[in-house]
Amino acid sequence: MLQRVTAVQALTEELRRQILNGDLQPGSKLPEVELAERFKVARPTVRTAVQHLVERGVLRRDTGRSAIVPELSRADVRDVYFAREAVELHVVDHLSDRGRSPAGLQPVQQAMERMQSLPADAPWSDVAEADLAFHTALVEAAGSTRLDRLFRGLLEEVRMCLVQLEAHYPRRADLADEHRRILDALEAKDAAAARKLMRAHLESAVNALTDV
Repeated sequence: MLQRVTAVQALTEELRRQILNGDLQPGSKLPEVELAERFKVARPTVRTAVQHLVERGVLRRDTGRSAIVPELSRADVRDVYFAREAVELHVVDHLSDRGRSPAGLQPVQQAMERMQSLPADAPWSDVAEADLAFHTALVEAAGSTRLDRLFRGLLEEVRMCLVQLEAHYPRRADLADEHRRILDALEAKDAAAARKLMRAHLESAVNALTDV
């Protein structure tokens, strides 16, 4: 059964899509009046949709109270990935040290297969979503609802970081290979290798995003 989508929900998702696809660049201001005219909706609809995205970290309010697509500073990026490391390195330790069964990693394997099935010229937005699907499945495999909730709280800002990583992976296969090696180490229950590979994967992204 199809669910009815409200104007607020539709506008929220469309603005989110444009921001995370890079159609709306960091620093872009989104005045309520312009958004209302552009999407043919009432200003209260715009105000509510924008507030939803502010709460999710996809938009911010500037000093003039207009919505603005945030420009993540180097400190922001490092903090996002610092939080990711706290979650994902712990997950890697848990999955490898506790000897999870192969079935426990099946959703991660499926996410890996989807990533590897993408064509070489796949849109970067598809690649980024496949990347996030892998990491989300990995965290879910740990079986902790609270850890899962913590990670999902980071996802929107992680997506914003990934938008800027396209140039770092001119060969989409390189990104898939990084994930494949992490999964191989987990399946082999090689805790040291899995942790080293995950840390290198995350640090590579931070270095690319902060021009280190």
